[in-house]
Amino acid sequence: MRKADAIDFVNQYELGIKYRSGGFGLFVTGFYARTEEQNFEATSQRFFDRTYTAKGIELETAYRSGVFDLRAGATWTDAKISKDNITPANQGNTPRRQADLVYQVTPALDFDKVRTGFNIVGTTKSFAQDSNQLIFPGYTQVNAFVNFRPVDRIELSLNANNLFNVTGITEAEEGSITSGVNNFIRARSINGRTLSASIRFDF
Repeated sequence: MRKADAIDFVNQYELGIKYRSGGFGLFVTGFYARTEEQNFEATSQRFFDRTYTAKGIELETAYRSGVFDLRAGATWTDAKISKDNITPANQGNTPRRQADLVYQVTPALDFDKVRTGFNIVGTTKSFAQDSNQLIFPGYTQVNAFVNFRPVDRIELSLNANNLFNVTGITEAEEGSITSGVNNFIRARSINGRTLSASIRFDF
């Protein structure tokens, strides 16, 4: 296959274990991936022709005892731009927006008629762009929920997203803050605190 055909190949290897006993389950997977990318980014008017390598571990666990249940997961990733044919200076850098660790934890109590709990979603720091000059700080978002089933086929729900109104930057167009007139970046954040209520009817 010729390089000019612009076909991107992915070689990925995974090895994992699964363990279950009673109300407990644990799943651990190690992975290694080599990914090619030839692409065009319309927002920045740039072409990409590069290769990435990544290795890491995925962890999932679940536990249930009586009215209590817990679900959690985390992924640790060591990713690098191993080759960049257009911008060689990026070689060895971490791909943009790729955190070393992302995680989530959801404990809950289920009393049949009422289920309540919260969800924690977090990430460590990451880079805004492949140049690795501008860092997005890590953040932890907390969500909470209450579900009430007064009768069969009817459920009332109250949800609070980003309960503590944290700021979490997820992406940005610029890779650094420059001096001069245009010393700003265009970035996007997670939503602030929101509350929602709903009612569901099952037919």
